[in-house]
Parts: sequence; structure tokens; C-alpha cells
Amino acid sequence: MSDVFHYNKTAVAMPSPRDVWAFLPEVLRSAFLFSGSGASWLTACSASLAAAINEASPHAPQLRTILSDVALHLWETDLLSSQAAGIVLQLHGQSPFLKREIVPLCKMCASLQPEEGALAGKMRGLYVKGNFPSIKKMLDRNIGPGHGNIFWTRYASIIGLHLGDLDWYEPWVAQSGLPDPLAFVFRADYAFAREDWDLAAVLYSSAHAATGMTEWLVREGECHKRAGRRDEAAQCWQQALVRRPWQVNLLLRLSDLLHDHDLPGPLPQGQGYILFYSWNHAVDLDSALGALEASDLGDAGIIVLNNGSVDHTPEVIGAWEDRFGSRMRVITLPTNVGAPAARNWLLSTPEARKAHWLVFLDDDALVPPDWLGYMGAALQRHPRAGIVGCRVVGHSTPMSLQSVDLHINLPGGSKNGRQDNGLSLIDVHLHDLDFGQYSYMRHALSVTGCCHLLTRAGIAAGPFDLFFSPSQFDDLERDLRAVQQDIECVYQGHLRVEHCKRSGGTLAMSPRQIINAKGNFHKLNLSYPPHQLDKLYEKDVAKQDVHLIACLDSLL
Repeated sequence: MSDVFHYNKTAVAMPSPRDVWAFLPEVLRSAFLFSGSGASWLTACSASLAAAINEASPHAPQLRTILSDVALHLWETDLLSSQAAGIVLQLHGQSPFLKREIVPLCKMCASLQPEEGALAGKMRGLYVKGNFPSIKKMLDRNIGPGHGNIFWTRYASIIGLHLGDLDWYEPWVAQSGLPDPLAFVFRADYAFAREDWDLAAVLYSSAHAATGMTEWLVREGECHKRAGRRDEAAQCWQQALVRRPWQVNLLLRLSDLLHDHDLPGPLPQGQGYILFYSWNHAVDLDSALGALEASDLGDAGIIVLNNGSVDHTPEVIGAWEDRFGSRMRVITLPTNVGAPAARNWLLSTPEARKAHWLVFLDDDALVPPDWLGYMGAALQRHPRAGIVGCRVVGHSTPMSLQSVDLHINLPGGSKNGRQDNGLSLIDVHLHDLDFGQYSYMRHALSVTGCCHLLTRAGIAAGPFDLFFSPSQFDDLERDLRAVQQDIECVYQGHLRVEHCKRSGGTLAMSPRQIINAKGNFHKLNLSYPPHQLDKLYEKDVAKQDVHLIACLDSLL
């Protein structure tokens, strides 16, 4: 176990939210501003906390308390990880902070070992790569539910929840063999994935009563919120924030809840258009247009560009043109011109040139009925916004996050005293399950391209760069360019859009697509020298800081 978490002095009680954010060292404050979630991110934050403690920070006792709670949170989100549990025990041994009832549970999890080390090693490698289907095949072939060793339940839960294969996962939950306080959590997570908010809330409440662990209180609050019990949700989150004031996700969610910023608002003002471009995705396009028809569009028009499709896309578009009537216009190109050019073609239409706002929707993005109201709420709260995006999950894997608010990590450059490693995107959500931790609204450097609203201010940022043809990172590059021009980019995390294509990794891509994506990221990297990254980073931190202080003022 790493000595980076070693310290010798006694921790103190958790400080208040305002005090925590006042004394955090600058690098840690910036890191926690971006996210209080994600295993790899919080592990890095923990190392920075330990370094600050060992450097004899005047707030070392308070930092030790935060370090212990960060470690506890990492264990809460991966209960059967022997490494996460072992670190908690190490910190508890140096300065006790665990409730007496939790210690034996933590020791049990820290001691978990497989009978077949080679098999576990292969699974760990597949997990790092995000290759969950292969893990499922190995579990089916070699283990199976009711095996008797709860070590394997960890991987089964990853498959069941990340892949959305709940029927397959159900016997693993039923035959987990876990002691009640942990079994409550696994059953609650399963009920949450089934959207049985009442049962999940009861089970999380039971887990919290048995252990006092904060995450179960947070998840109980999310269940109440989704069931419409807003007061109960607020009570859970207010209690949790006292214990976990460093977790910006929780703070933002509570602030939005108490001020009704999590609710849809009026539709965007003025004439708007929904823009699609599609190439050989007839089935997905049909579903996307079906979801759009079922939503409240107001007077918005629709323009669909057939980007040289050779499947039955023309027939699908024709059928929807008949249903939408004069609301929908079709553009047909004889060949695929690539994503940036297709987007620019749509931007150049007479309708788009006169529109007050535009939304680019992927041909496999499924919007909920009130999606445009959530966009309107973001514009109402941020009237200067030029770009608005949303939270994206997989359609067949709805607990699996694909896109949230995008920020960049500490860039290179003399200011930070680091060797420049180029553009580093913060993608901590990719291994997170969606328990609502990214359901908040705030500024970002970029938002997902699969559901992208542009106001006149956002349109003024210019066209998509053909340098990034045929696809990949053209939307990110344009967002960064817009932010450089002081155009506001807003993340509306209360809007959840389902994406039919698996994204956020390379498993669903062909070798040719992977090469193109890596090449385009290299182009993007070369487009932003260190001094520009420094400015983007500093501008982002400043906006997050202002928003954090406003939220603290509204809560305390």
C-alpha cells in the first residue's frame, strides 16, 4: 500500500463548507472545483492532500480530516475494492475516524482475494480498458452467481450496472452472500437502476442507518428527488454536505434543488431550428426523430441533411417529412462530406442565418419530452450563454455516463512549473455510474456535441473547422474557440439525453476510426500551445470559483 497516505498527527472535526473552500491550497481548490467524483481524479487529489499535510500546512489537521473522508468516499463508490478498503483502514489506523460498526466491514473488504489470481488479473486489465462485455463472458464461463466468494460480485455489479444487463445481474444481487449493511447497498443500487425510487430510498436509508456512511444519504436524496419528494431530498443533502463539504457536485446539486434550478423552464425565445445530419443511420435516425416528435418543440423548425447515405435513410426521412409537414425541410447531398462540413452546410442555410437559436442533434440522440424546456431554463439563468449542452448516457446502458461538463486539467507552461504534456481533458465520469452526481448547471469549457444548442452569440464563434474531418473533436475545438472569444458555454446537467452509440472510449470504433480520432486529437493538441491552455484553464477556474461562492452564499 502506498506510503503517500501516511501521516502521524491527529485529525480534527470536519470544518464548515465555507472554511473548507477558504483554506484549501490553490491546486487542490481548483481540482475540487472541477469534480468531487471519479476514482482516478480523487486518488490524485488524495495524493495532493497528503503532500500538503506532509509539507506542514497550517491547516494540516483539517486537511487530514478531508483526506480521510475522500478515502472513505472512494471506498463507498467501490465497496468490494480491497485497495480502497485497505487505504481507509490505513488512515483509520493512523487517526481513527470510522464508526465502530464499519471497521469489521472494511476489514472484510480489504481482505477479499480471488481463488484464481490469473483470472482476476485479466479482469482488472479489461476493466481498465472499459471492456465490460469481455468481463461478462469471463464471469459466465468461469464463475456464476452464488459462487461463494464475494470478490467476484464486484465485477458482476460493474457489468450489471454499466452494461445495463439487469436481468443477468439480478441473481448476483439475490445470492451475493454479503452482510446486511453491504447487501442493502447492492440491492439499493439495483433498485435504482430499475428506477424503483421508493424501494431504493428505503434500502439506502437502511444502509445509512447501519453504517452512517455519507454516500448512502446522498443516494437516498437522489431517489427522493426523482420521486418528486423535493423536501426529503433537500434534507438528505443538507445533512450530507455538513459531513462532506469538499464535494462540489453535492453542493451544486443542493443549491440547484433549493432554488428550483433543476426544473425545466420556458422554451428558448424566438425562432429556432433543430438540425440533423445523418449518414447510413436509418434506424437510429428514425428513433431520434420519433423522440423529437414526442417532445415539446413549440414553433421550432427541423432541418435534416442526408449526408450521402446509401441505406434506407431517404425512405425514413421521407416518411418523417410527411408527418412533420412544413415544419421539416430536407437537404440531400450526393456524397458524405464529413461532420464539420455537414454542420457548416446546415449553419449556412437561410433558416439558420436568421434563427435566434439552433440545436445540433446527433442522428442517434434520444431527447426526453421536456428537453427544450431544460435548454430554456439554462438560457434563462445564463442569458449571455452562447452554447448549452447536457448530460449524456447510453440508451441501452442508462447508468453509464458518456458526457458531462468538460474541463481541462492543469496545462503545461511556466506558471505551473510543469513540463508541458499538452491538452489534458478531465474525463473522470467515464468509469462513474450515473447516480445523479453530475446533475447540476454551471459553466464549462465544452459540452457534448450530440445535443448542442447555439444562440446568436454562439453562432458568431464561426464555422466548424474542416481540419477535423471527417469527424471527432470538431465540436470540442469550436467550443474552446468560442470560450477564447468570451462566449459563455453552459452545462445543463439536469437534462439527460440518451445516446444510442456507445461513446467516451474506443471499443465501438473501427481501427480506421480510432486512428482518425487519435490523429484529430493530435491536431487539436497542436492547435493550443501552452500559453493558450493556461488562459483557458485560468478563465475556467475563475468562473467555477465565482459560481461556488454564489452557491455557498445561497446555502449558508
